[in-house]
Amino acid sequence: MPLSGICGADHATAAMLRGNWYEIDLDAIRHNYRQLRGQLPRHVKVYACLKRNAYGCGAGPVACALAKEDVDGFAVASVLDAVAIRQEGVSHPLLLYPGALPVAAPTIQSLDLTVSVSSVDELEQWRATITRPRIFIKVDLGFFRAGATPFEACKLLARAAGFADVQVEGIYAHMSELPTTHTSNAKEQLDRMHAILREASVLGLRPAVVMMSSTEGVLNHPEMDFDAVDPGALFFGLPDSDRPTRPVMLRPALKTISASLVSVKRLDASLGPVPGIFGVNPGMTLGVIGMGWGDGFPRDVPRGAVGLIRGKRARLLPPAHLEHIRIDLTDVPDARFGDEVVLLGRQGNQSITHEEVATLWGTDIVGLYAQLRDHIPRIYAAMQTTKEIPHE
Repeated sequence: MPLSGICGADHATAAMLRGNWYEIDLDAIRHNYRQLRGQLPRHVKVYACLKRNAYGCGAGPVACALAKEDVDGFAVASVLDAVAIRQEGVSHPLLLYPGALPVAAPTIQSLDLTVSVSSVDELEQWRATITRPRIFIKVDLGFFRAGATPFEACKLLARAAGFADVQVEGIYAHMSELPTTHTSNAKEQLDRMHAILREASVLGLRPAVVMMSSTEGVLNHPEMDFDAVDPGALFFGLPDSDRPTRPVMLRPALKTISASLVSVKRLDASLGPVPGIFGVNPGMTLGVIGMGWGDGFPRDVPRGAVGLIRGKRARLLPPAHLEHIRIDLTDVPDARFGDEVVLLGRQGNQSITHEEVATLWGTDIVGLYAQLRDHIPRIYAAMQTTKEIPHE
């Protein structure tokens, strides 16, 4: 039975065969888009940033859901994410952030993708490998990452405009996320963009689309809207700001992280001496769940980590293994082989929150999404009872 495609049954089959899964709420993602759209002027386009496999939620299904909301386009860093989006039948404009190389040109051209260009050398390499390339000029406003410097930006625009086979669709930047002691850093970056655009306008080179707002920018700096925005984390319920200028009510896209109970036994004397492992005691009921550090769980099981089984909290015990973790079932005497164990989410009257898991795993909530592994199946479901997170 094939396990690819968008049919919910295929995802459920993969989860059943694998024995662990993520549950993703596409309704929450659509809701978050509508929250953003309601805050933007009508003329501002939205390019949904679905990098890192849509923050671990699955680029193809997420793009499919957002396409139904009339999002204007998408942006990814990996050609593989672009492939996944196109395989779902989504034909919207799709911008490739820096990351793709000319060796991928045949795939890029067949998928009708727009490439980012940061230098004349890049421009010439793309011209040599793609027939009539469509490009966005990427500029660096002080992030010290990819992008032409403000000094070089208009030179690059002019060079691109000089080629009849090159279509310059837009110019974009990403605000710096680097630590800074300057409180006016955002304004300084915006001033650099305005300076580039003034020079480009004088030269008759201003592209049709100007974009520089990701999640933090679009929520806190309406003055940066320009012609389009490309937030990503926002769609998954990650605002990047505690008190944004634009009030939104976001819902988390990641509903559950679940695994199956693959072994249950009561420890007895025939095993020999009990090893010196925290939490393992003579006569206890020990379970094993089918998820380990190879699946994104921390290699060192955090003190206080639990799973929900039959609606009860049960301790996870060290050490974690590649695909297995021990669980103390002493207080869950009715636990059985095959039971679902929830590592994040709700089961019965108990819940394990995103904040709890992120703290235990030594990261933040964005980092939690980034640790979702692509080989774990995803089940796409509605979340009817999710409590919204206000940011007003």
